[in-house]
Amino acid sequence: MRRWWFAGSSYIHYLWKAKSRYVIHSPFVFDLINHVFINKTKTPELIELDKACKAIFNRTTIIETTDLGAGAGKKTYVTLVQKLGKIARKRTQEKKYRHLLYYLTQYFQPESILEFGTSVGISASYIGKGCAFKKFVTMEGCAVLAAHAKETFIEQELPYITVKTGNFDNILDKVLNEFTRLDLVFFDGNHRKEATISYFERCLPKSHEDSIFIFDDIHWSPEMSEAWEYVKNSSEVSISIDLYKMGILFFKKGIARQNFIIRY
Repeated sequence: MRRWWFAGSSYIHYLWKAKSRYVIHSPFVFDLINHVFINKTKTPELIELDKACKAIFNRTTIIETTDLGAGAGKKTYVTLVQKLGKIARKRTQEKKYRHLLYYLTQYFQPESILEFGTSVGISASYIGKGCAFKKFVTMEGCAVLAAHAKETFIEQELPYITVKTGNFDNILDKVLNEFTRLDLVFFDGNHRKEATISYFERCLPKSHEDSIFIFDDIHWSPEMSEAWEYVKNSSEVSISIDLYKMGILFFKKGIARQNFIIRY
């Protein structure tokens, strides 16, 4: 109950603070809004992704999953036995944010991508279809979900996305060693403050001026809001954008630090 109350109050605060594109004076952010945030183009790829996503949501196969993140509460992990479709719906962004991932990658064309939290591979598919990536690694703590993600990538003709299975705390450093740099990182795994900050700081040395770090569920809980406040105020960050459900960080050099809350 407390988390839902927090979500409601934080959303009201977001609506009160959020700005429209017409009062944004940063040329970079203004262009981003016009080319990405308000983009409604339904490309053939996006239409097919939406169809595939709907099909996954309707799957009735019963599976047992393991949650190593904030969903486990104070426990190390919890197991759930549910329909695949129900789990996919619960762990996947709503449509407009899935589209945002596609439009972002279509616009910036990142070549090296890292994702925390594969689930069944839906968000990674939207990211992967938007760009001609050279290296894409996605990490998932649950082996059962990772197996279904691999099936999703084959169905979407994205066989070059690599799935790494295990606790992020244990496998992240080895995964990072595979990258010379990180163009895009999508943090959608362990929704705990300490974990989120730790993953951010461990990825930071691989960032560069054109890197994009995307955080999901930044106002999911007080902990996540605190984590967002921490990462957006990093000395390496030049622009932060709060879209309520997602937060985006940029590392552009030579510009004054700016924090934006934008209506989306």
